[in-house]
Amino acid sequence: MKTKVLLIAAALGLSLLATPAHAAGDKTLVIIDSGINTQLPWAKAAVVEEACFIEFGNCPNMLPSMVGPGAASLDPKLVVDKAMSHGTQMASVAVAANPNVKIVFIRIVGMSAKGYANTYTTKAVTLALEWVAANTDRLNIGAVSVSVGRVYKEAACPVSSDPKLQPLIVQLAAKNVPTVISAGNNSDQKKINYPACIPQAIAVGATDTPYTMQQVTGWVYPIMLISNSGPDLDLYALGRAATTDVYGNTSVSLGTSNATVLVATRLAQRLSDGSTLDTVMAKVNASLQTAYRTLTNFELKFYQT
Repeated sequence: MKTKVLLIAAALGLSLLATPAHAAGDKTLVIIDSGINTQLPWAKAAVVEEACFIEFGNCPNMLPSMVGPGAASLDPKLVVDKAMSHGTQMASVAVAANPNVKIVFIRIVGMSAKGYANTYTTKAVTLALEWVAANTDRLNIGAVSVSVGRVYKEAACPVSSDPKLQPLIVQLAAKNVPTVISAGNNSDQKKINYPACIPQAIAVGATDTPYTMQQVTGWVYPIMLISNSGPDLDLYALGRAATTDVYGNTSVSLGTSNATVLVATRLAQRLSDGSTLDTVMAKVNASLQTAYRTLTNFELKFYQT
């Protein structure tokens, strides 16, 4: 079980996570999600590699897997289900956090002929991470963002349900590549979703816009009511973001998915200077602040920065 860390990385607006001075080794960010409209100008500039691994349905080549240009791309004219916008939205969060980010996008959600999202499981995440592990050096991968997950009924994290998944996360961490996974938006204060609960993953919950209050020194970081939490949670980050959907429309969205991409983007930036994952996470943990569910019910653990 993870050590309980009930904190927020100060909306990750920390100097220690700022863009490194040396750009030559800039790391790429992997986003595993529903797909992306690569024709949007900002997406076209950010995406450097695409891959697709579909359990139910097909990739654009009409096969279960595809790698190369167009593999993760979605044609907005064919999309009806707003769930298919999720990946484009997550990429837009990454670009807003780091306009120079380079994204490796992996699509794991199939789409029906009528434009609706097909079902998928965490086995698709495993397929994606196997490919990431095989291409880490070639693509100079710095972090992986996984804003998907499922509720589980077991008392403890069901690590054995996907026996290949945890070893892949461990393997990537050994290469200084963190796998950052969303805690989920089920308002569960005792349990986060799987696979975020896997010990070696970095599980991220969400806070809302910070504010000041007379009774509190410094900023109040309010935990979103929808955000899951519990002993397997690693940190909170800002979950409110202006996002762009598959049609190119911008709106405000809330949740742990946004927070997860934000954390992964910042970690990829910080690891670009040659730091190790252990040293970066030690600095992150040392800079975390208090997150509040209410002013009388808060999760407190303050580290001196």
